[in-house]
Amino acid sequence: MSFELTLHAGPHRRGQVPISVPFPASSKDTAYAAGPGIPAQAHGGILRLIVPALEPGEGRTFSIEPSATPADSLSLSQSAGSLAFSQGGQLITRYHFSEQGEWPIPSKPYFYPLNLDGLNLTRHVAAKNEAQPGIDHTHHRSLWASHGSVNGVDLWEDNPGHGFQRHQSFTSLFFGPVCAGFEEQLLWESASGEKLLEETRAFTVWSAIPGGRFLDLEVTLKAAFGDVTFGDTKEGGLCALRLKEPLQGDKTGLITNASGGQSETECWGQRSPWVDYSGELEGKKVGIAVFDHPRGFRYPTHWHVRDYGLFAANPFAWHDYKSGWSQDGSFLLKRDRSITFRYRIFLHEGGAAQAEVGRHWLDFAIPPRVEFKT
Repeated sequence: MSFELTLHAGPHRRGQVPISVPFPASSKDTAYAAGPGIPAQAHGGILRLIVPALEPGEGRTFSIEPSATPADSLSLSQSAGSLAFSQGGQLITRYHFSEQGEWPIPSKPYFYPLNLDGLNLTRHVAAKNEAQPGIDHTHHRSLWASHGSVNGVDLWEDNPGHGFQRHQSFTSLFFGPVCAGFEEQLLWESASGEKLLEETRAFTVWSAIPGGRFLDLEVTLKAAFGDVTFGDTKEGGLCALRLKEPLQGDKTGLITNASGGQSETECWGQRSPWVDYSGELEGKKVGIAVFDHPRGFRYPTHWHVRDYGLFAANPFAWHDYKSGWSQDGSFLLKRDRSITFRYRIFLHEGGAAQAEVGRHWLDFAIPPRVEFKT
């Protein structure tokens, strides 16, 4: 059975857009093709592909056919305490979720490293058998999600009395020619073991595009054990990164937001659909942008972004940010209710303008319109 997928660009130029659409063909994981050189894959009733260039106003129809799995597909391998994501034999990132692994998990899981063509863009995290040189903010581990006041419990830092995010299970693991990822269940707990929240975490690594790669992170928090108050504090980020030292704003890095703000002075505490952090690393101009999705909680989010390399989406710190919205950004999540945070991380060559960060945010927030036919 064949299928037709028609994409409508709308008024904007499109290019290299990750697309996920409901797919009725099969619940099995299957490789497909949407034309020469355009791989697609199905998993869990969802078809995923990366759309090539579309001109403004263009509509383009693709015939979706079963295909052999290409040699350069993404791979996912699990070892004690970690998942490794690779493509073409080159590591993209490793997700550390358990103390059984080589890397320490003092309080919460994290992704390390974040590689773009073999170049790690985030600060070094020492393995258990490796000496860790003196660094500031030791709880800043590459890419993670947490908050510093959950019913008064600190899940941001690793100070005495901190809370924990504990891995429970992976409910889905997938990989193929277009992307690889997981869905995970976690528990947020206090130091004494009091259950605070249930979390569903979904993560997707997309196949490389010219000059970059996309990573999607979705965090859903459910107050399964009673009411939960997220306190107003800048110490938090539901998508948080610590960049490698040469990329810092006090080194070669430049912080940019969607309003044209530049530097920590103009971007810290401000609301924006996206923020980019770019600089020079080993003789190359590279950067990381984070996109906030319009269907995420309190869009557009505020940003806790610093010249020393911290880069976090934090929607709760209104008092600390002095944003003018309110003196209190805390939020009460009633029992059995949930909130969802949706982000795309864009590892890219060049600065924000050269990488067309704004255009790629639009593709994430308002993708091409899709028509699907059997």
